[in-house]
Amino acid sequence: MSRMSLMLLATLLFAAPGVAGESPVSTYEGVYFYNFENAHFTLKGETKCWALKGDMSSAELPGKNGAAPWGTATVVVRGVLSEPGRFGNLGACVRLLTVLEVLEVRERTQR
Repeated sequence: MSRMSLMLLATLLFAAPGVAGESPVSTYEGVYFYNFENAHFTLKGETKCWALKGDMSSAELPGKNGAAPWGTATVVVRGVLSEPGRFGNLGACVRLLTVLEVLEVRERTQR
């Protein structure tokens, strides 16, 4: 096989959907934290945060006295989890959770 054919094959393998590196859609439960500059998710029973990508507005309480929303909520979401890395504000989170759907919101607390 020529070098060009090997390079093409390698490119197709890494670019194809559903191949290594792509996580399946799963359901996650944990605590969603949000404020004016930061938002993250902590999986139930864990301590390390995951940065979030997607619409989490249904889990947020409105801000008060003209301030931006700030608080926490226990949520169940459906989404895709990235490989480990540094994500979110100052790279503080160990993964990125792309939220496709918010399934449940409980215990919303405003700060």
